[in-house]
Formats: sequence, C-alpha cells, structure tokens
Amino acid sequence: MLTKFSPEVCEQLGYYVYRLIDPRTGQTFYVGKGKGNRVFDHVRDALKNNCQGQVYKNKAKDDISEKIQQIRDIHKAGLETIMVIHRWGMDENTALEVESALIDSYAGLTNEQSGHDSDRGVANIETIQRVLGLETFDDSKAAKDEYMIIKIKQEVLDSRHGNIYETARRAWHVNPQKAQEYKYILVSLYGEVIAIYKNAKWYKSNTEPDRWEFNAEEANRQEDAQIIERYLHKRLPERYVRRGQARPTLYQS
Repeated sequence: MLTKFSPEVCEQLGYYVYRLIDPRTGQTFYVGKGKGNRVFDHVRDALKNNCQGQVYKNKAKDDISEKIQQIRDIHKAGLETIMVIHRWGMDENTALEVESALIDSYAGLTNEQSGHDSDRGVANIETIQRVLGLETFDDSKAAKDEYMIIKIKQEVLDSRHGNIYETARRAWHVNPQKAQEYKYILVSLYGEVIAIYKNAKWYKSNTEPDRWEFNAEEANRQEDAQIIERYLHKRLPERYVRRGQARPTLYQS
C-alpha cells in the first residue's frame, strides 16, 4: 500500500481535503485537511508502537482516540484504511471551507473537533432567515470576565432530545480554573445566544478523559435582567465567528 507521495506530487497537490474510509463498511469515519503527506499520518501514528503490548497515545491526550482505535481495528481485520483525496490544489482558506462542508455532510465521524466556522454550517432556510436577521450583541459595557461562550451543534442537541442545558454542560476541553473565572456562560447555536447560565462549577468528566463539565443555574429575569437584555437571542460579534475558527469554547475578548 502507498505510504507517501513523491516530492513532485506533493508540490502539485497544494492544500487538499481527504477522507478516511473503513473498508469493512464503506463508511467515511474521518475528514481532514492538509498538504504534503498529511493524509498518511493517521495510519502511521495509529500503528506506531502498537505491538508487543505497547500502546501509542496521542501526545495531547492520555486516551486512545476513536479514530486511532478504528484504524487499528481495520488493521487487525487484515485490511487497509482507504484514503481518498476529495479536492486538491487549493489554498488553505479554501481547504478549510471544503473540510467544514464535508464534516457537516458525514454523520458519525471520529473527528474530535467540528469543522471550522460551524456557525455557518448546515441549517434549514427558516433558521438562516431568523438568525441572520438578529441584532449582534454589544458588549462594550461588559464587566471583565463577564462571560465565556460555548457553541453547540444542532445534531448534538437533537441527540439529547432538545435539552439545551444537558447539551451545553458537557464535555469540553477547557482550563477549569480559567473557565471558573467567568460569571456567565453564553450558549450559542448557529451564532445565536440561545441560553445563559451562571455560577457554573466545573468538574472533570467521568466518561470522557481530559474533558470537563459544569453544573450551573439558568440566568433569571430578575437578578440578571441586564445580562439577558444584552445577550439573549442576539448574534455573536464577528470576532467570535470569524473564518478558520474551530474551537467550541471561547473566552470573552
């Protein structure tokens, strides 16, 4: 099986978007963007040191990711991960857009992050009309450390039966000490603030290693009237939805 592109091919490829496919099912399980030989890195890393009882672990995490485990399971079955270049010859910004659109198009991916600019992701026409017609919130008079933002996705919300709180509170890659500094959590869907929580207490997730969850109470219209008026059902400012932004947790800036 091919393990790398020739230098001549790498030069012509530029930035590209690729898919990893499980040959057992024909299903795409990972979408990525890269240049050079990036597409080959996942299989190489997944199988590295995966013998004689040794376990390869992601440098940034202590757990074995779903992507790595799936690649190993394919290899254990005596098969090879199928790698497909979906589009090539792009600059990086265009590749980010194509990657994001593909991530939105395939359910059940093992990608640990959503696509870039998920605020501009898949939405029905009624949602687009409503959200783009909203006023952008003005935080020019906000106190220091007044809020942080958590962006949720519609498919996750649907999987949790429309429960915004249960969708928003778990489970995130955050610095819990830093997150604890912010008085309010603004929950955003498609760039609209749809809920506000306060007095959050962060704790380590019992089900997802290296991720954190919170317990909090909903902002109420008596004690938090000014905050609700300022943020609820308003759009996020452009600095929080700019192109190339992938993180679902953001801090006041």
